[in-house]
Formats: sequence, structure tokens, C-alpha cells
Amino acid sequence: MDEKKVLIELFIDDEDDDNALDIISFVSSPAIEKDFMHFKKEEEGYKFKTTDVEKRIVTGAAMIPNMEIIRMDSEGNPYFVYFTKETIEKAQEVFAKKGKTKSTNFEHSEVMNDVTVVESWIVSDSKNDKSNALGFKDIPEGSWFVSYKVDNTELWEKVKAGEVSGFSIEGVFSKNIIEMKKANEDHFKALKDIVTNKALSDVQMFEKVSQILLKKESINNGSDNNNTQYSDLFDKVNSLLGE
Repeated sequence: MDEKKVLIELFIDDEDDDNALDIISFVSSPAIEKDFMHFKKEEEGYKFKTTDVEKRIVTGAAMIPNMEIIRMDSEGNPYFVYFTKETIEKAQEVFAKKGKTKSTNFEHSEVMNDVTVVESWIVSDSKNDKSNALGFKDIPEGSWFVSYKVDNTELWEKVKAGEVSGFSIEGVFSKNIIEMKKANEDHFKALKDIVTNKALSDVQMFEKVSQILLKKESINNGSDNNNTQYSDLFDKVNSLLGE
């Protein structure tokens, strides 16, 4: 395991009413962030395609399972997040139930109406899926595909001009720390205080955890008896979250 890697699973907590996928944005680079997160600039193969020019329909992946997406904390330090198949399936369901299918935005800012989800599906068989027939290759099972009908003329012109070429999600998610750098018991106590502090927003929690994980390079000089693998520490922290 990369000692400098911080890997976090994002998921939808059924007991947290704020957890939901809020909107799918049209962006210049395709996207596969209880505060908003958004993702963009991912793999070229996940750019959407105009599947019906006459009807103004574009199709592409909204979410890809287990794809590690790099994020930066407030100090510019990198960490990675990902979604499981189960979370993606739940996100698709919540998105529809909350009536989020009739609007979008441009580059996570400008709200645009007259844009409607006309098709939404989870890939269950990569080889025989509709996405494959549309020209998408090597799409993992569990990926979420959407087709939008773009009646908004301004946005359609951006699609035709190549100014937008993919989808990027915005939403509110809970987090599980999966992998961390080495840490001693003092680090565990500090992490415990963070993850059990209900007064902290998720962004504040992310920032504080990242600061601890990315500033403790000096622990490699300490006694092996005082060190523990971050994978072991994750088990402890995760058990706290389950209490």
C-alpha cells in the first residue's frame, strides 16, 4: 500500500437526510464531491456522445464504480475518493425519487432548465449493454448511464461546439476512511476526536483528517512498537463510526 495515499469511500447514509446526489452537470471534461462535492476531468473514454442529433439527445456515464478520483484538500494535498456499485445504484434511485431529472447546470454554476433525463440505467452486462452498442468501450458493470434531451438552445449550442463533453455529479455523501498512512496511538486519538465530533461539517472533517495524515511524516523515525498500519487504524476508526 502507498504510504502517502489517503483513500475514502463515499456513500449515501440512509439515516442522513442530507445525503443525496443533487444534480448532474454538463462540463468541458467528463466526470465520473454534508457539503457539496463535484468531480470532473476523468478518463477520456467516459465523455458523453450525441446519440440523436435531431432529438438533441446526449448519453454518457454519470458514475463509474471503484474509480479512484483525486481530490485536493484546503492545503493542496491530494487524497482519493470512490463509489461502490451499491452506492451508485442508490444514487440513481434517490436522484429519481427527489425529482432531480428536469434540470442541470453548466460547469457546476449556471443553472439550466429545459434539460431532461429521458433514460437512466445501471450497466449489468458490459458486453451486451446498450452503452457498448453506442460506442462506449470497457464500461465496468455497475456504472450509471444517463441520456439527456437538451431542449435548452444555449446548452445545445455548447454541446455542438464541443464546449461541453461530459457529465459531472454534485452531491452530499458520507465517508469511510479505507486506507491511511502510518499513524501511532496519538494519531488514532486525534482521528477519533474528529470522526466523533458531530459539530464538524464533512468538509471540516475532511480537512482535519487530511492535515493529520499528511503532516506526520516524522513517525517513520519512531519506535515500531508505537506505529500501526493505517489499514489497522482504519479498522479502529471505522468501529468508532459504527458505535
